[in-house]
Amino acid sequence: MKKYLLKYSLEFLVIVMGISLSFYLQQYVKGKDDIKKQKEGLVRILQDFKSDDAIFDLTISTNENQIKAAERILKGELNIKDYNLTVPYFGTFFNDTSIKSLMNSQVISSFKNQDLITAILKYYKNDYDFIIDLSIADEDLMFKRLDYVSQNVLIDSVSYSNQKLFEEFELPYFNISNLELNKLKLKSTYLSYLNTFIFIKISYNNFVKKAKDNNLKLQLLIKEEIKVLSN
Repeated sequence: MKKYLLKYSLEFLVIVMGISLSFYLQQYVKGKDDIKKQKEGLVRILQDFKSDDAIFDLTISTNENQIKAAERILKGELNIKDYNLTVPYFGTFFNDTSIKSLMNSQVISSFKNQDLITAILKYYKNDYDFIIDLSIADEDLMFKRLDYVSQNVLIDSVSYSNQKLFEEFELPYFNISNLELNKLKLKSTYLSYLNTFIFIKISYNNFVKKAKDNNLKLQLLIKEEIKVLSN
């Protein structure tokens, strides 16, 4: 009796150990797969952050040049170059495809470093939202300004030109005579639009600079986490 009991106990033990080992191996493989996906996700997010940083630099420098042009116009120095320099606006830019892809997967909840994930999500939520709001205000003012100019001065023609300040993007270029420009610089409504334009651009840059600082800090943290996941 004891012989059979021992036999069945051993068989049961072998079965339990086999099941446990199988479960452990499945969990191990899943864990390795999750780490691989986590690393790949962070690498893609890091590339998005680098792209954002380049756009931030372009935005800041362009806005600063546009502010200087508007200030010259307010001093009574309106020429066709500065007029056209104040026309373009920065639309919204999104490099959030990678984080959205990660959020749609179950991998995001498996990260051990949830503090990093929270910080990244806050970056996309807070920093992006502020910049979007200022971008919309910038765009709305541009259309109001263009509408006012078109109704109050004679525009000879509109062509397209690659402007170095805007990374050689092909942008509309308004051809207006000096006579009409001299009329425009005396119109209080246009000058008021420029003052609002400067305020928006300064606010825009303040938010972009904060986002850039946050971006660079997060890049370092992401790089450190990628190293941890690679070990």
